[in-house]
Amino acid sequence: MNNSEALKICFLLLILECMVGFCDYRSGNKKRHGQTEEEETKKLGFRLWSSGPNFDTDLPQDVSGVVGQTAYLTCRVFDRTNKTISWIRHADLHILTVGRYTYTADNRYQSIYNPTTDEWILQIKYLQKRDSGMYECQVSTQPVRSFFVRLNILDETPSKLYGEESIFTVQNEEEVAHAEITGGTEVHVEQGSTLNLTCIVKNSKEKPHYLLWYHRNETIDYTSPRGGISVVNSENNSPEITSTLLIYQVGDSDSGKYSCRPSNTDVATTTVYVIRDEHQQNLKSINNNGHKNMMSSSFLSLLVLKILAGRVVTLER
Repeated sequence: MNNSEALKICFLLLILECMVGFCDYRSGNKKRHGQTEEEETKKLGFRLWSSGPNFDTDLPQDVSGVVGQTAYLTCRVFDRTNKTISWIRHADLHILTVGRYTYTADNRYQSIYNPTTDEWILQIKYLQKRDSGMYECQVSTQPVRSFFVRLNILDETPSKLYGEESIFTVQNEEEVAHAEITGGTEVHVEQGSTLNLTCIVKNSKEKPHYLLWYHRNETIDYTSPRGGISVVNSENNSPEITSTLLIYQVGDSDSGKYSCRPSNTDVATTTVYVIRDEHQQNLKSINNNGHKNMMSSSFLSLLVLKILAGRVVTLER
């Protein structure tokens, strides 16, 4: 084989290798050298991942608030596993919240976790102009994954800015938004049965940003080891805003004060009393009384026999 033939064979092999590489690249079986999966899935302003924690991108990323009022920045993470969620203020890179805890001396900030929707909410009360800017919801992955929300602060509501008279300025007392728990201020439930508490938000012009349930002033943890706790919320298009708390197999520890706390109304409370089954209680009472009666009868019989025996002895003498 002369040099020209060898050169032709090498040239053909080089062309064949390039064609194979091109086909593999087009079919997506191989990635370019140094290219990461995150770079391939880069989206507008943040990234989506094919596995692991992911953000709900349907939640608003541009939120407006009015000076003096309250703003809610919401973040939802899918497939979070045991990762921690934090909120960070980008103006000074200050960590505001970590999990359910608030890490700032500014009491206007509060971390709120809504277990029914798995939402991590940053609540900012008494808004000020300096609160405007970018906020980051961060997942403690390596590297971290982030969801950004921009907060815009207005001096007045849009209706006042445009000189429109708000239809909600004047309200009758009965039209003010409020929450109530059906069943009244006291609820009695038998031990071992299901506790069903329904909270209704009335006269609300908008859906609450969150609605939380409390037991003895502690947020109810639906994933606690106790189990048997669930919440059913009304649909978004429902004309009435409701939230139903269900607790199965109630016991003595489930008694006490329960509170329903929507974001836009005062707290509604009720007191739950867990009672034992009346039929069983009656049976126990009957058995106890029967046992006491038998004891009394036996005691009387012995007493009579003793008296008679004493009289017989006396007669014999």
